[in-house]
Amino acid sequence: MAKYALFSAPGHGHVNPTLAIAQELVARGEQVIYYLPETFRPVVEATGATFRLYKSEAFTAMLSRAPAVMLSKKEYSSEMLGGMMNMMVQESFNSLPQLLEEIRSEQIDYILYDRMFLPAIFLSLILHIPAVVLNPTYVLNRRTNFFQSLPPERLQAMEKIFTSLNADIARLCDTYHLPHYTMQGLMEIADLSIVFLPRSFQPGGEDLDEQRFVFVGPSLQAHRHYSGDFPLDRLDKRPQLYISLGTAFNSQVEFYNLCFDAFAQTEWQVVLAFGQKIDPAGLKETPANFIISPHVPQLEVLPRVDVFVSHGGMNSTMESLSFGVPLVVVPQMMEQEMTARRVQELGLGLALDRETLTAETLRAAVEQVTQDPGFRTRVQAMQHEVHQAGGAQRAVDTIMHYTQSIRQTKV
Repeated sequence: MAKYALFSAPGHGHVNPTLAIAQELVARGEQVIYYLPETFRPVVEATGATFRLYKSEAFTAMLSRAPAVMLSKKEYSSEMLGGMMNMMVQESFNSLPQLLEEIRSEQIDYILYDRMFLPAIFLSLILHIPAVVLNPTYVLNRRTNFFQSLPPERLQAMEKIFTSLNADIARLCDTYHLPHYTMQGLMEIADLSIVFLPRSFQPGGEDLDEQRFVFVGPSLQAHRHYSGDFPLDRLDKRPQLYISLGTAFNSQVEFYNLCFDAFAQTEWQVVLAFGQKIDPAGLKETPANFIISPHVPQLEVLPRVDVFVSHGGMNSTMESLSFGVPLVVVPQMMEQEMTARRVQELGLGLALDRETLTAETLRAAVEQVTQDPGFRTRVQAMQHEVHQAGGAQRAVDTIMHYTQSIRQTKV
């Protein structure tokens, strides 16, 4: 039995695809210790992994502030991007002394880490522990490089930010007697990357090394932990529409009221998840054909619906395709805009601009996706590819083959 330490940025979009990995490793007799804030204890313990409290005020504050900052502008700001990367570096300075002691005492054999969790890369380098990176979204390449779309003045600002970051990283490397790395070098250091999407969904995926980048598609648990009481039994035989903006960008009363206007008194039965960041009193009167809830068991709702109106978060997009459900994507930030374009390019749904969205354009998009059988045909083909990608089982097969090869080289 090997012992794995698992680290992730404390956001549902980062944690959710790793839960099935932890569960599968435990089912195969491996030991998994997962480091996360207290709010994630129930979902981690439900996998059979050992929950280990990891307090990160910097990470939590940044992830809670990011949606409001990003929604205030159409594009990422250089300040926001720089702030996120600076937070990753400062988190390393702050947490490494404690984590080094814990990982040494636990005698960890292997590290699995979300690519945003920079301290795990340093743990691997300092303690010489093999590590595998878990990618919840696109692998960065020439076709997914967000910086290329920045205007010249912001690109110059980012270059200054990287110069400062690399100086801090060099100082960190000196502290722990490591060779000097750059931020880009640290992001590309892993020999094995598990990517939670099918290769064809990755722009330029055909150019990526098949041995180093293993595209396993969505990593879904058979039963994801859910503590709510959503009335699944109320879903009937009417056409079913599901609307959700995910967990990060969902504090948008105007959008939900627009959805009421678009689909009230139509043939649709609508499930709308409005999150836990708004006061429901700010919503209009709920139409009779709507079921609204702060939180919805998405993996149980998606198999029952005909169309998903989504923000284009990668987890939601992959889950929708896994269940063969076409999408109408209303992206809220840059990465989701890329996903919206990808969904439309591949004929899996339609992309709409949140800045110009109206009840009429939203309703028309849902009707178009429903009435054109080509969308359903292409989504079903992608659904087959998603299932062929292998999910959590293939991910764990790959991880264990990698770790076994490492053990054999040490003999």
